[in-house]
Amino acid sequence: MKAHSIRAVAFAALLLGFIFSRAAGAQERGPSTPEERARAVKVSRQLESDPLAKDAKDQRAWVLDWIEKIPDITVNVCFDFFGKVPDPPRGHSREIVMQMIISSAAYMVEHPDKVKDEQSIATAGLLGSLKAYEAILKQDSTARWPYLDKIVQKREQGQLDDYIGETRRKCAHEDDDQDPDTLRARLAPPPGWNSIR
Repeated sequence: MKAHSIRAVAFAALLLGFIFSRAAGAQERGPSTPEERARAVKVSRQLESDPLAKDAKDQRAWVLDWIEKIPDITVNVCFDFFGKVPDPPRGHSREIVMQMIISSAAYMVEHPDKVKDEQSIATAGLLGSLKAYEAILKQDSTARWPYLDKIVQKREQGQLDDYIGETRRKCAHEDDDQDPDTLRARLAPPPGWNSIR
């Protein structure tokens, strides 16, 4: 494995504290049900609009656990979209980063014809994170994340699609020799992140 691939895997492990596992949980259960998919989409929209709601932590935990265990929806996330993520997390960075995973999965549920369109999935995921970020700022102005402010500006200037394409190419280049399921290989919270949910 190339050094940059090892670095990418290590970064992902430190960033999230977990990496989706297809081996353990997904093999123990069948595909997602229509009711679960409907709930996941509903939870995703709620978390985008109010990521700090009283029940947000429990809802986030449910949907992330669901995504991890189901065999029929796989979310590939490139964390380079967020620049340098605070470690340990601060300013609600955990909620914002997790929203990309959740919004990506919701998009795939709503658009089954686009499950192979990585650009569209990444766009939906990042837009979900930006919505959550803006909702958080309305409640907590100290949660400002300058890198995300630049991405919001790109969105407003119609440059988001180019940014997503460039970032996806960068991630793909870093992961050239990596098995796509590698980023789902283990569950281990990193120091400072305590729990992913």
